Amino acid sequence: AVVSTQSTGEVVEGSDSLVSSEKEVVQYLYTGMAKKYHNQQVVALPTSLSSLSNNITVLASTAERQYYSCRFSTAHETCLQALRLDPYHPPTLLVHIGCLYELGRRNDLYILGHKLVDLYPKSHLSWYAVGIYYSLIKKWESARQYLSKSTNLNKLFAAGWLAYGHAFAAEGENDQALATYFTASRLLKGCHLPLLYIGLQYSSTNNPILAEKFFKEAVSLAPDDPFLLAEMGSLYTQTGRWEYALSYLQSALTKVKEGGHEWAASTWAPLYINLGQIYRIAKQYDQAIQCFKHAQFLSSDSSTVYTGLAFVYALQGDPMLSVEYCHKALDKERQDPFTIQLLEMSLSALALTSLSDDSKSVKGDDDSPSDVFSASSSSLTQFSTPIF
Repeated sequence: AVVSTQSTGEVVEGSDSLVSSEKEVVQYLYTGMAKKYHNQQVVALPTSLSSLSNNITVLASTAERQYYSCRFSTAHETCLQALRLDPYHPPTLLVHIGCLYELGRRNDLYILGHKLVDLYPKSHLSWYAVGIYYSLIKKWESARQYLSKSTNLNKLFAAGWLAYGHAFAAEGENDQALATYFTASRLLKGCHLPLLYIGLQYSSTNNPILAEKFFKEAVSLAPDDPFLLAEMGSLYTQTGRWEYALSYLQSALTKVKEGGHEWAASTWAPLYINLGQIYRIAKQYDQAIQCFKHAQFLSSDSSTVYTGLAFVYALQGDPMLSVEYCHKALDKERQDPFTIQLLEMSLSALALTSLSDDSKSVKGDDDSPSDVFSASSSSLTQFSTPIF
């Protein structure tokens, strides 16, 4: 990975001897290489370079930036355009494999992997494609086998090391995952992705101090990455630092809306769930309900969404709606202990309300289950970060 520590503007402004058209060329080339892993903008080809619009190197660079901006369908189309010029152009194939994974095109990925292995059995990229296919169908042991072969063929193949780490992390093999991510971090100096995944591993093993350390290092390199901001918010939510959590989650949501990402809608549901929890804790119940409703629209199969709504309605003194959403949550997760407890309390409150208008509601009760919910594993949803 090529990551520049000097801004493209400084490079161009320092080149006083360049004419205007040459400056455009230099700026385009440097911008194409610098900070491609988190920059949301796809750099347009300058008019002075219009003759290169069908150049395979330019197309590969454009596809890569589209991919890292989460515009997977667009990147896939650009890759196909480049592959028509050279079906086995390695930089384009690497992006193409990632696009097929993100778009869930398992048949295309299967065919591509077999074709590459038949033609280039000693290429690390061939076995990488096979490993990514098995990652897509969630056969993690096979994925690790082929990704290991890919990294053995090319020990400097950073994308292979990252994917290898994901295959370990998917089955809770945290030590092996960390080892591969640290290897990737040595190969990707200046890139925030290995640091992000290292932080995620520490977060998943209840080590928030080290998780925060690596997340902060990642943020210093990619302050606008919505996935990273969301993970920071999730971490601060888990550790009870509500103001920090709210700030990072709101920033992540802003970046998502600005970026035009093509991720599946369910990818962003945990972001709204965590925001809803923070607003509930801050007693901003209307905002909490809005967030949970957004999450419900994005991911209607999540029991956490319905439990969150049930709890907010209980705190607002509306036991009837609380009971309704408790039942919906239990349809998704029948044995959730907190939802069962909340349902019992809401039913009691509803019975008391029917007997007397002066009965004490759930709202404002010091013995309400708010503390239980805050500590419950179902109250926090770790953000789902993309793996490529």
